[in-house]
Amino acid sequence: MRLTLTDWHRETFAVHLQADPVLSLPERAELVRGALSGPFGVYAGTPSTAGHQSNGRKAYTLVHMPSQMAHLTLPREGLCRQAAAELAGCDLAWESAWVLGVVGPGMEDAREVYNRWKSWGHRRSWGERR
Repeated sequence: MRLTLTDWHRETFAVHLQADPVLSLPERAELVRGALSGPFGVYAGTPSTAGHQSNGRKAYTLVHMPSQMAHLTLPREGLCRQAAAELAGCDLAWESAWVLGVVGPGMEDAREVYNRWKSWGHRRSWGERR
């Protein structure tokens, strides 16, 4: 189903944070404060950490809310919102709580949007290692 994301609001929500062996962080769930609209959320941090880690480079992560899984990490919250708007325009079953269950006729379009936005990112996305 194609969605239109018009109403972003601030809220506290749960995210599934990935393990990070470099920082000695286990895989875990954590509450974060961020922006929500439809099946997407954006929080300050990376797929393995919540919050900014330094005063320097910032990171914001786009989350698929039904699965609580990180999708993209970008340098600005606004970029995450733009990516979410483009992904929402793809004809997919966004309500699935299982990431692999997000399927539909717009899968190729979503893959193209994801790959284009991924090139903006500066951290791991979808659990990929550097």
